[in-house]
Amino acid sequence: MEDLIRFLNHWWREGRVREVLAKEYKRRYFEELKDLLDKRQIVVICGLRRTGKSTLMFQLIQHLIEKGVPPANILYFSFDKEVAGIKQILESYSRMVEKDYERERIFVFLDEIFKLENWHEELKVLYDNLPQVKFVVSGSASLKVEKEARKNLVGRAFYVEVKPLLLREFFELKFNKRLENVKLWEDKLRLHFPSFLRKAFPEVVDWDDIRAREYIRELVLDKVIFSDFPTTFKDVDVDLLRTLVDIFFSNPGMYLNIDSLARDLRKSKNDLIFHIRLLEFGYLIRTVSNYRGSKLSASRKLRRVYPYHPSLAYGMFKEVEESKLVECWVRSHLDAQHYWREAGKEVDFVHEGMPVEVKYEEKISSEDIKNTIEFLKKFKVRKACVVSKDDEREIRVNNMTIRVMPAWRFALQSAF
Repeated sequence: MEDLIRFLNHWWREGRVREVLAKEYKRRYFEELKDLLDKRQIVVICGLRRTGKSTLMFQLIQHLIEKGVPPANILYFSFDKEVAGIKQILESYSRMVEKDYERERIFVFLDEIFKLENWHEELKVLYDNLPQVKFVVSGSASLKVEKEARKNLVGRAFYVEVKPLLLREFFELKFNKRLENVKLWEDKLRLHFPSFLRKAFPEVVDWDDIRAREYIRELVLDKVIFSDFPTTFKDVDVDLLRTLVDIFFSNPGMYLNIDSLARDLRKSKNDLIFHIRLLEFGYLIRTVSNYRGSKLSASRKLRRVYPYHPSLAYGMFKEVEESKLVECWVRSHLDAQHYWREAGKEVDFVHEGMPVEVKYEEKISSEDIKNTIEFLKKFKVRKACVVSKDDEREIRVNNMTIRVMPAWRFALQSAF
């Protein structure tokens, strides 16, 4: 293991992180994470594979070196390379660089820590007994799902979820310039928005569609399904996982009927529920529930299933309609947890009590906003948003305002 640690921590010898690892472009999460380095608590970076979590770690390490932290006081380890106990890693580190981690101020970066069984229990003990050690950990798993980890680390950790690229980040990476004046670049933003939907991973913004789809399929989807899940959980049926991915990704927003799906796939309901839960755990899907006026009264029935991000659906099925990709992206962009359906009327998403409808069309008609108006009346809400393809205006109905805006502009709205 010492050879691996020595190899991974090249800044001990070279005095800085190699630029190929600590890339020049910094995602929006960097400043937030940098500020958290001064806090006592553990920093937990979670999110989908290939969204740049490791890059952020290396950028933070380089920031610490530039701030004057001795390179040998910064330890990095990846559980993607080898699984070992955290204390065992610290002991090896101490022998190698002659640092007493029980007394000296050191920074410990642990990548893909979720591959270590009961990682949160060991981390809790170390955190409680090593106040001078700052832990930054990452993993491609959802701590919204892993309740046990949150319970063990309550009050001891800050959580940062790293998502696929925002449109602003996609633009800045693609054109190598800061997007400061949107008006100057409206044509390019509109033109490249469809590409952004399909290739919202940092490494593939400039790749052709075929290579980008292979990357997403092989390094994200296949890696999670065929590697991460079987090595982390027992009794995983990878064929069932792949079948569920095929079903959900080919029809974003489909209604989830567990009974019917169990019959069709000839699986028990419990088995099906377990594997759907895994797909959520690995940031491959999200479900939204029917809104009933508050989160507490949201219906558990008639859930809808979406790919976590449209790029994932495109990685599997290039023929998915663009309007469906946009709907999937709006859910992801808002992290929407609810839609509304009642008596044949439906609104795509409810975000903080406000209806958001996706009508990816050139012109929004009165028929397109009929259900939105019904929602506004029923729940006594005064504002709504309709995401279009090109239409942009405000529609006033009595004392209610429906803001219509193109998807690319919606992507830049900080209010959402």
